[in-house]
Amino acid sequence: MKKCKTFLIFALLFLTWAALFRLTGSKTPWQIFTVHDREAGTVVPLGEMAGRNYDRMGFDGGEILSVKSDGGWLIGTANGELLHLSKEGKELWSHSVGSGLIRSIAVSRDEKTVYAGEKSPDGYLYALDVKTGDVKWKCKGYDIIGGEPDIRADPQPIHVATDREGNVYAVFYRFTLDESGTRRYVSRIVSFTAGGDVRWKYPENGNMDAWVNWGDDAEGAHRFAFGTANYDKTKIKKLEYNKNIYVLDDRDGTLVHTETIPTADHFQTVAMRNGPSFSEDGKYLTAMTSDGRGFLYDSDGNLLWQRTVAEAKNINGTWFFAAGRDAMVVPEGVLFATINTFGRDNWQMPSPVIHPASNSLYLFGLDGCFLFRYRAPGEIEGVSTAEGMAALAVGRNVRNHDYHAHGAAIVSLSDGKERHYYHTAGPLQAIALSSDGKWAAGIEVPAVTPEGNLLGDYRLHIWNVEGG
Repeated sequence: MKKCKTFLIFALLFLTWAALFRLTGSKTPWQIFTVHDREAGTVVPLGEMAGRNYDRMGFDGGEILSVKSDGGWLIGTANGELLHLSKEGKELWSHSVGSGLIRSIAVSRDEKTVYAGEKSPDGYLYALDVKTGDVKWKCKGYDIIGGEPDIRADPQPIHVATDREGNVYAVFYRFTLDESGTRRYVSRIVSFTAGGDVRWKYPENGNMDAWVNWGDDAEGAHRFAFGTANYDKTKIKKLEYNKNIYVLDDRDGTLVHTETIPTADHFQTVAMRNGPSFSEDGKYLTAMTSDGRGFLYDSDGNLLWQRTVAEAKNINGTWFFAAGRDAMVVPEGVLFATINTFGRDNWQMPSPVIHPASNSLYLFGLDGCFLFRYRAPGEIEGVSTAEGMAALAVGRNVRNHDYHAHGAAIVSLSDGKERHYYHTAGPLQAIALSSDGKWAAGIEVPAVTPEGNLLGDYRLHIWNVEGG
């Protein structure tokens, strides 16, 4: 009788698997069962994630990029997992690479290696084989910049860049607390060979007393640039690394030049997030400051022009502004992106107003001529470009709580017109376009509204842009 029951249990499991196989047409396990409809595209669940407070500043959803060689996607999740999917969403491999969330991913130019940086007490940078997911080498972030587990000051490789010679450039960062309890930041840049050997470190000894979360390499000019983002208002002048842009020789990590950006009116510091970025040929360097100014430099650091796209507005004695974040050079010109509205004196408090320049994508010509502006209904959480198109991940608008704003906007870079808009239930936090511009993929996260309602889920969406 006992053997009969055991047989029936296994038979039931087999029939369940067979039914799922018949429905999906693949051997994909049911826990990552995909669905498809015109609005949602192909949907791939990414695991468990608790809903985030809708008004909370900053959501971590993971990272995504496209793979030109096979048309697929590389996804780093908030659960420490790295996935390689086909362009339609079929799993090629998955690998749990860390104990924390994946904060950065990059692929080598020959697309043989993917690099993933995790936020955890160890803060590892992993190098994995793109075809198999096998780990080639790893570097412990704790050994680079240290860590303080007692205050959860975890190290993390927050940004990774590569060059055509196979070299890797990783930005490591974490926070700390000084004697007064004020939050401070430490960062360090490390360059590796394709095999994982350290080429150089900047600084060579010790850490920078600055928040660095971005870096970009111009291999034609042998330059690596990064920007700082320090928000301390009382001790900023005491910082050793108090410049706004640093440019290194990417061959040995020596400092070539620095740039100091004048403080904007009504602000006490200059902060930079997703930038600076080089043009593909290395002739131009662009940057966007949080106070809403965009800059274009030549490769030697000479300022060519600057534009204020989001000027601070005074309302009853408080200054409000649309924070600038993204800057990049594309074949059509220079892109700048702004996000939600913030009050100068308290970034964490929701603003009672919406700045007219918030949540916008701007395009200028290389000569500084304004070409267009596209206004998104929610925060632009990510920008990806390919073949004359820009894909925008649209997340929360915490000022008007427009829950229908979430999704992916596909915008033409020739005229700024919206070509497609794919809505998602929860905020879209990351996005990537395929190299031919025919496919887009984005990561959605769940959010809890002030009314207690749960919006969305933790999942990947894949849209056939060419198919509409």
